[in-house]
Amino acid sequence: MGWLRSQSGFTMVEIIIVIVILAVLSVGSVQFISYSALGYVDTVRRSELASSATIANEKISRLVRDALPGSVRTNSDQSCVEFIPVLAATKYIEAPIVGSVASLTQVKAVPIDAALPQTGYLAIYPLGDINRVYNDTLASGYITNQVAVIGTPDAGASVFTFASFQFLLGSPLQRMFVTSQPAAFCQDGAVLYFYRNYGFVGDVSNLAAALPTSVPNRLLVSDQLQANSVVFNFLPSSLRRNAVVSFQMEFINSNSSESLVVNQEVQIRNVP
Repeated sequence: MGWLRSQSGFTMVEIIIVIVILAVLSVGSVQFISYSALGYVDTVRRSELASSATIANEKISRLVRDALPGSVRTNSDQSCVEFIPVLAATKYIEAPIVGSVASLTQVKAVPIDAALPQTGYLAIYPLGDINRVYNDTLASGYITNQVAVIGTPDAGASVFTFASFQFLLGSPLQRMFVTSQPAAFCQDGAVLYFYRNYGFVGDVSNLAAALPTSVPNRLLVSDQLQANSVVFNFLPSSLRRNAVVSFQMEFINSNSSESLVVNQEVQIRNVP
C-alpha cells in the first residue's frame, strides 16, 4: 500500500489576500508615478514661462538701454514704448547749429570706429519737443531729416554729408549720435511685438497706424502674455540720474492658471 502524500498549495482565501495586497500596491505605485509625471510637466511648464519672460525682458532691456537721449515716448494707454536706436556716437568738430556759419550740408566729426555703422541719421542734443525729434519734414531740428553718408575726409576728420539742415541746439560736450529709424515694442492682444523700419511718426497718437504688419519689420517677442497687461512708463532724466524706462508684463500659461508678473527698470545710459 503506497504512502499518501499531502499536496501543498494556496487556499482561496490566501489567493484573495494576495490579490488585494497587489492591487493596493499597484494603486499606490500608479499614483506615485502619476504625481511624479505631473510634477515634471508642471516644472517644464513653469520653466517655459520663466524662459519666455526672461527672453522678452532681456530683448527690451538691451535695445531700450541704448536709445537716443530724449527719444523715448509711450502711447496714451502705455502699451507701446517707442525710441530711436543709437548705432554709433562720436564728437562733432563743426556742425550747422542755428546761428552758426557752418555749412548746412555737412558735419565734421571725430572718425567713428570702422566696425560701427558709418551712415545713419545724425542727432545733436535732442532734448526739446519730442514730437519735433520725430518730425523728419523740418529744415531744422534735433535729428537730420535724411540719412547722412560719409564723404571725403577733411584733415583726418570724418565728413557726414546730407541735404540742407540745421540743428536747433549744440551739445555742451559736442556729442553727436548716428541713429537708425525709430523702433517700438507694443502689445497686441496677448502678443508682444518689436517693430522697426516704419519711418518717423511726428505724433505718437498716429503710431499704431504706421506700424508694420508682417516680418521682417514686425518680430515676435512673446505670445504668452495676459491681454492688456503690458505697461510702459518713462521717467525723464534729471541732474542726479539718467532717464529710466520701467515696464510690467504678466505672462500666462494657456494650459494652466499659473501666471508670472515681471517688473523691470532700464536705465538709459546715453547722455546728450
